[in-house]
Amino acid sequence: MKLTDTLDIKNTLIKAFQLHKKNNFKDAEIIYQEILKKKPKHFETIFYLGTLYSQLEKYDLAEPLFMKAISINPNFEATYQNLGLMYEQSEEYKKAKNCYEKLIQINSKNIKIYNNLGLIYQELGEFEKAVSCYEKLIQINPNDIALHHNLGRIFKLFKLDDMIKNNYSNLKKLFLFLLRKNEINHSEIFHNTKLFFLEENLVNNVEQIYKSKSLLLSNNIINNLLIDELFLLTLQKSLVIDEFLEKFLTKIRYETIISIKNINHNFLRQYLNFFISLGEQCWLNEYVYSQSELETKYINELKNQIENENEIDELKISILSCYISLNSSKIIEKKLLNYNSVNPLFTGLILTQIKEPLEEKILKRSIKSIGKITDQISKKVRDQYEENPYPRWKYCFKYSPINFIEDLNYAIKPNKINSTNKFTNPDVLVAACGTGNHTAYVSKYKNAKIVGIDLSLKSLAYAKRKSKELSFENIEFIHSDILQLNNLNKKFDVIESIGTLHHMKEPEKGLKILIDILKPHGFLKLGLYSEKARDYVIKTRKIIKEKNLKTSIKDIRIAREIIFNKKDDVVIQKLISRGDFYSTSNVRDLLFHVQEHRFTIPQISRMLKKLNLEFLGFINSSNKNKFLKFFPQSDIADLDKWNKFENDNPSTFMGMYQFWVKKKI
Repeated sequence: MKLTDTLDIKNTLIKAFQLHKKNNFKDAEIIYQEILKKKPKHFETIFYLGTLYSQLEKYDLAEPLFMKAISINPNFEATYQNLGLMYEQSEEYKKAKNCYEKLIQINSKNIKIYNNLGLIYQELGEFEKAVSCYEKLIQINPNDIALHHNLGRIFKLFKLDDMIKNNYSNLKKLFLFLLRKNEINHSEIFHNTKLFFLEENLVNNVEQIYKSKSLLLSNNIINNLLIDELFLLTLQKSLVIDEFLEKFLTKIRYETIISIKNINHNFLRQYLNFFISLGEQCWLNEYVYSQSELETKYINELKNQIENENEIDELKISILSCYISLNSSKIIEKKLLNYNSVNPLFTGLILTQIKEPLEEKILKRSIKSIGKITDQISKKVRDQYEENPYPRWKYCFKYSPINFIEDLNYAIKPNKINSTNKFTNPDVLVAACGTGNHTAYVSKYKNAKIVGIDLSLKSLAYAKRKSKELSFENIEFIHSDILQLNNLNKKFDVIESIGTLHHMKEPEKGLKILIDILKPHGFLKLGLYSEKARDYVIKTRKIIKEKNLKTSIKDIRIAREIIFNKKDDVVIQKLISRGDFYSTSNVRDLLFHVQEHRFTIPQISRMLKKLNLEFLGFINSSNKNKFLKFFPQSDIADLDKWNKFENDNPSTFMGMYQFWVKKKI
């Protein structure tokens, strides 16, 4: 090829770039290099060839080209952006930081780079700088979804006690910003959100009031909390996972129902938004809070009053919603179905407790079934989740679309999969999707077609409603048992089955079926309970059995009070810090499940070997960081070493083992 003039170079570069875009890297590379022989300092060619090598992960070839491009044109944004991404992918975070910081100097309104730089600061442990990045991004574009996700990620993954103490006002504004949005899972940031409420001044005041028997509602500090927007939003959107706050809310609820006949309603009416918010919280936790017989008596009286009154009293209805779901009374349901309130929070309460459950009943009829549920354990598990669909949730993280292989490699790093299949349109199965939180998560896989199956129609109706609410058009829900999945007559590129197989009569039999419907090149994500990490569950289950407690809401509340009161039992007290302990369906799933198997790593290793599966890696990054400190030069997928690590750190997999596997070729 002879390049004689500027026009030839321009046309040839266009041709090379078109080949590049079509992933014909080899031919594009040849042409780029031919241009550089003629014009060694041709900026665009240097940049494109560097980008090509970066895409091929030939970073040693890409870096000098990007540096050369910078020397020719030091203010070209895309060079710094691509070089920064290359450093980020190769985990050279300090170099990536330098690139992104330079890029912001060139263009202080580059939205994407603020997000990227914030993530780099997180990786380097520079959390204050990361937060500062997101604060600037809020000023530029407060509606950026990636911003909500990345800021939520910081507040989810890291304890911010010291940062909140030192920067209380600014951080509260950021938490308010996130709580006003609906693109994150607010429960996952609760451990930091609660720090704004658990101030020493409040805790001491509440403790003193408890001792003096005076009314919480008569205290000025508490009054200020009950009208605080962040507190109200937290009650509406986030599961309260804290013993002190639960007892505080239970006490206020008790005072209100007991004294509603005596206290001036105008006095209570100033806290209407608090009572509505508490009603939302109690619906979210499925009325798991304990209540006395006297409260039960007064609740029934209040319910009868509301049913017999002609006018709608929003205060009384809101207080009732803190004890029972409003749709549990057909009379109240009928009264409120078409009621228009001027208070948007009360309108939201009607939506949550009346309109959405009615919508689920309609959606339930539209879900198709595959095969019959005949296995006796499967029937018992189905009945449990029909009574208590699991989990109840309001909002979730919305993710930008990502190629599956890219996400898989991030999950199992430092391991890496080089797949010949590009997974551009993956068929994904979520086996036992429950109420749809998991299907919402996998919706991030780019161009995925998703099927969610579950034993419980009631859970699936919840999932379908949430999927519709979130505008997911690529998810189909099917009522079926894993044991019947061969009847689907379909195979999948990706199957995710988290917390499912250990509730089957024969987990290995269920796993074999999943393997049967996994394509040869496919990947399977599993979640299984750890025998070593669930000592607190085993011990608590024994107490539940000794006390002859069943699965009624009354017995679940009794079990929780027993656990709260066992302050000297270090093992059982592990439950108090777990999110699973703070709602009815969660407690039932955790402590009262009809079927539970637990595994050790050697058992998992033997099962994978027997079924010809290759272990690719656990997904918890904090556990992996600790593991690599124990075994610095180890293969991260070495299950023998992971077994030694868990023996020394038995709480490592307190939730469960979560890991990826694939078929051995």
